[in-house]
Amino acid sequence: MSFVPGLTAGQPSGTATTDPIVRWVHEFIPLLSALPRDDSLRGNKLRRGVGLVFPTKFALANTSISPSRLFSGRWVPCTNVVRYTLPTDTTTVLIHTDGACLGNGQANPRAGWAFWHASSSTGDPLTADGRLERKGPFGDDSLQTNNRAELRAVIAALRYRNWPGEGIRTLVIATDSAYVVEGATTWARGWIQNGWMTQAGPVLNRDLWETLLGEVERFFVRGMTIKFWRIPRAWNAVADAAAKAAAQRDDDALEEWADKFGFM
Repeated sequence: MSFVPGLTAGQPSGTATTDPIVRWVHEFIPLLSALPRDDSLRGNKLRRGVGLVFPTKFALANTSISPSRLFSGRWVPCTNVVRYTLPTDTTTVLIHTDGACLGNGQANPRAGWAFWHASSSTGDPLTADGRLERKGPFGDDSLQTNNRAELRAVIAALRYRNWPGEGIRTLVIATDSAYVVEGATTWARGWIQNGWMTQAGPVLNRDLWETLLGEVERFFVRGMTIKFWRIPRAWNAVADAAAKAAAQRDDDALEEWADKFGFM
């Protein structure tokens, strides 16, 4: 997780520490005091993030290591499912997300999203999916596009459960979308500083970007950080297939935004 320069107390010049308690005092506590003090960060209410906290990239020295090699299955008794965690840190959990849009950029496109969050006791992937709504989270009319579907998948995954309630401290989102990874960890800083404007005009999908940042901030106050891992499409086959299947459904896309909440 990274922080906006100037909002954290920081270390005294010329000093450094690896002590997590000292780091909390110098970095996290000042940031917490800058977050809203109303009820918008409680519960799971949708809110627009303001850029006080940004997700970071999940980086590996060896980029050839696949998620299935790095993360191993761990039985979670309270949910009766297998989550994928780091063997050296079971508080770090992996979720795969993907979005798909049939006829992207053409007439009558159909978009869908999906994420793979766990497996059953028999090893079957457990996914959640849906059609992309015609309205955004704050009631704005929206288009059916691949980029919106990719973002929607991430937001759906974050809002699916109270992840810190399982003892999760770091949630790693694996996606093959450079748009999502770079936008969330790098571009969003500049967009906010420039009033959500680029040289080409208003930032596309602002409502979803603000919602994503709102989720990052909401979980930050609960002690969980978000990281993004860009992976090859071949490593995202489960979420990719589920997203395409959701886009291909015969039912029409929902008009209004609709969250999906899971019990496992």
